[in-house]
Amino acid sequence: LPFAVAQQMLFDARETSGEKLDACQYLLKNITNVDLLAQHEYAALERCLYYYLAGEAAKQAAHTGVPHPIAALAPNFNSREPVLINFHQVVLQHFELNEFLRDISIHGYIEVGWKDTRLQWNSDQWKADSLRIQAASHIWVPVFTQQNYDTALRNGDGFELRRIETTSRGNVSAILAFSLRTFCDDTDFASFPDDTYKCCYSLEAQMNQEVIDFSTDNLPVFTDPKYFREYGWKVSGTVPKVTQDPAQEPEIEMTVPLIACALLFLLSPFFGTIRTQIFFKLFLICMQLLTLLLFSNRIAAHLGSAQSTPRLLRFLEFSIVTTVLSIAASVFLHACGRVRRTLPPWAMLIKISSIVNNVVCVLHSSPDEEEEIEKASAVGGNFQKDWAAAFTAIHALTMAAISIIYFLAYIIIL
Repeated sequence: LPFAVAQQMLFDARETSGEKLDACQYLLKNITNVDLLAQHEYAALERCLYYYLAGEAAKQAAHTGVPHPIAALAPNFNSREPVLINFHQVVLQHFELNEFLRDISIHGYIEVGWKDTRLQWNSDQWKADSLRIQAASHIWVPVFTQQNYDTALRNGDGFELRRIETTSRGNVSAILAFSLRTFCDDTDFASFPDDTYKCCYSLEAQMNQEVIDFSTDNLPVFTDPKYFREYGWKVSGTVPKVTQDPAQEPEIEMTVPLIACALLFLLSPFFGTIRTQIFFKLFLICMQLLTLLLFSNRIAAHLGSAQSTPRLLRFLEFSIVTTVLSIAASVFLHACGRVRRTLPPWAMLIKISSIVNNVVCVLHSSPDEEEEIEKASAVGGNFQKDWAAAFTAIHALTMAAISIIYFLAYIIIL
């Protein structure tokens, strides 16, 4: 196609009607296979098709007196039926979260589409099924804003339509690139370090709001790992749900000491005599207090004025209280077992304690303690050993009950 003819075809305003496209008609008659066209020839064909559609739209809207109606008027300027803008897929490429100010900025793009009957053509005549729109100003496109225009200006929000294409049936598709900023609602620290920031964005049309409707495909937000920048957080779901990045391992740092303390507490009844268990639990309470200091150092900076308490911290508080009660019960029963008595325990108590101590054989007293009990029995009577066995059984049952409560609390709280 000669350059002069192409220039006249593209830039002469008089050649934009459907009847005055002689150069384009010449081009169409000489096209046998669109796939064999050179790049500049295919671009010329697309320009011919666009100016043909623009000319047809100008004839349809001649009574309005609006210049360039294919870009100035909405597709429903005659029927006033709503233009349905469909949001297919939301893709996040980057976001910035300020944990202290609780604001978040997101960057990405949305695949959008709508129908414009003015962009329909005969694909057999034009040898093309799709048309690339070179600029957003060439056709009518929806203009978006976040919340309201003034707020969007202050937040620095931005939208840009890219890769606009239309098919021969008038189905327009585009990529809506966005950069948005908003403030999050109250933060949920109950699952610390997996905090939840509830952040919501509202998208609306800046112009022609009365003739534009929105619809979605209800697809979750997509984050491409090749391009997405997490910065220690992950976003997923139609409503962003954030979890701490496992690469930084803060969750392991918090849960490992807590699990270790919980296991040691549950295993404490198997550490021999009541006296040994008391010393072991004193060591355990020191570990729990050190874990509490670690938690306070890591969590306090994030709590602020929030009313919610992290579940890890709640369980640690429960563990400390339970350990203190367990130590108090062990000390009390150990002291009761050392009191000299001249009367034997009840027969039923002797039988029950014998059964318990035989079933849980690891809770029997050590040889050293047996010698100590025998010496006390020689001085104070023959019943000290029976009383010691009874209090050992009572201690075993008490620790078993506390351990069951502790295990159930672990399941409920965490």
